[in-house]
Amino acid sequence: MDERDIKTGYNVYLYYLVFPVFLAFFLINYYNINFKIETLDINLMISVVTFLFGFLISISFGIILSRVGALKESLAGETGRLVSLYLLSENLGGKFTDKIAERIDVYTINTLRDYTNYHVGRDAIYGMYSDIKYMEIKSKFQEASANSFIYILGEFEPIRERLEYLTSGKLLWAMKLANYILAFLLIGLLFLNRGDIFTNALFIILSTTIAFILLIIEDYEDLRIGDYVVNISNSEQLFDLIGKNRYYPQAILSRVELEKGRSYRVGFYDKKARQERIVDIKYSPNFGSKIKYLARKIGYG
Repeated sequence: MDERDIKTGYNVYLYYLVFPVFLAFFLINYYNINFKIETLDINLMISVVTFLFGFLISISFGIILSRVGALKESLAGETGRLVSLYLLSENLGGKFTDKIAERIDVYTINTLRDYTNYHVGRDAIYGMYSDIKYMEIKSKFQEASANSFIYILGEFEPIRERLEYLTSGKLLWAMKLANYILAFLLIGLLFLNRGDIFTNALFIILSTTIAFILLIIEDYEDLRIGDYVVNISNSEQLFDLIGKNRYYPQAILSRVELEKGRSYRVGFYDKKARQERIVDIKYSPNFGSKIKYLARKIGYG
């Protein structure tokens, strides 16, 4: 057996050193009373904090937008393979097609309902492997279709795993904390620099912009904007393909375009049972009032 010395090091992130660094600066500031600055240069402080805030925000946006770009690519690959799986299943017997359609329906509903916890779709995909026994293979064409189906199913798994990782990813908590600390420092310094009408107006505009930047980062990080719209569109395509009514959680109804006379499956969260109830509703002029009534009735048991 080959024995080698392995240097493991300390299992601690380097950014944790910020705490002893903070303590060191605190002690230096507390005990070094001989060196003092009589007046505070507000403009210099604003410049320094602005630079640091802009630097960290740029990194944060870069990380988030890279994640969103990767998600869009993975969602396209996911939809393409699910479409291929269903179309191939149509060559392998009606029973098998029904099984695959049901798996795709459950998978799409689960991942659309709980987008930031993509692992909820695992069982539906794993179930496709057990459904292989229902394949009808009576000809060379069906044999080729079966081989293609199994190959695409194997290709699909890495994409699903990647989606699990991407949808659950978050910014490093330390980076978010630094963003918020610098944002509040900058707003405070801008507040101290007020004076005439112009600087007061500038303070309001710049402070609101800083708050907007922080909020839009939160929206992107929680996947409320951007790629989630792509996921909704892809889900609609899949529901139409397998011949099922389109499903939407109640929370996203305002973000989709509904067609008059068409029936939809709408998911309402039952707070008492702590689970979702899906109701078929036909879109009509009083659709909105029906949604509000059902939301009250189901939501509060």
